[in-house]
Amino acid sequence: MTTSRTKIDLHFNIVLNGAMAVGSGFRRGQIQRTVARGLDGLPYLPASTLKGRVRDAAERLAQNLGHDICEGPNPHRMCGATRPAAQFCLICRAFGSPGVSAMSGQTGLLWRDAKLCDSQGKLISGVNRQEAEAYYYARTQVQLSRPRATVLEKHLFTSENTLEDLRFSASIRGWLTQTTTMAGQFPAELVLLFSGLKLLNFVGGGKSRGLGFCAVELPDHFELDNRNVQTAAVISEIIHLDRRKES
Repeated sequence: MTTSRTKIDLHFNIVLNGAMAVGSGFRRGQIQRTVARGLDGLPYLPASTLKGRVRDAAERLAQNLGHDICEGPNPHRMCGATRPAAQFCLICRAFGSPGVSAMSGQTGLLWRDAKLCDSQGKLISGVNRQEAEAYYYARTQVQLSRPRATVLEKHLFTSENTLEDLRFSASIRGWLTQTTTMAGQFPAELVLLFSGLKLLNFVGGGKSRGLGFCAVELPDHFELDNRNVQTAAVISEIIHLDRRKES
């Protein structure tokens, strides 16, 4: 059964386990692969990157639990282009579908860029360009030929990484515009969203080189429809998403 919109205000941290390389797509000087930087010169996690990784984790979880989901990320095969709103899959109800906001006039969840913070979660600001450079280092590597188990000639490249073990502060605010009731007290879309966040274990590129491994630290409480709700209570209802026994 579909219910009314659900309002969320969630703040959380992302803690790196090692270095990170969220590519900017540009080179600088002798560095072929640079890291995405904010206007202040500090590293950050783009909201699109963060949302995409969490959505991917949630998709794999939903499929393992027996849910039928659409064929993302192709917009022409997703719910917004193939189904009426009342029949959207669980993933699209939780994360949105291309064009839906424009058609309905309703804004869903807003994912904010994850900003660099200190160990207490306080945002780092007021640094100059020289100080910001201290958060990066460059490393020269060689491309490998995996079938031949050897290096490729004339394939040296230099990539930029962030420092190890950085911490970022992020937030998700807005509305789950369609929610579905379950046996528990929280909507299925909310439970899937939180479960996807907890499953996030790497961001950016260079996973095979040991880059981007991370963990999400959720708060003990967050705001749901202007109520203070326990995070653990939401995640504990993952058992109600299991549809494998129904088939």
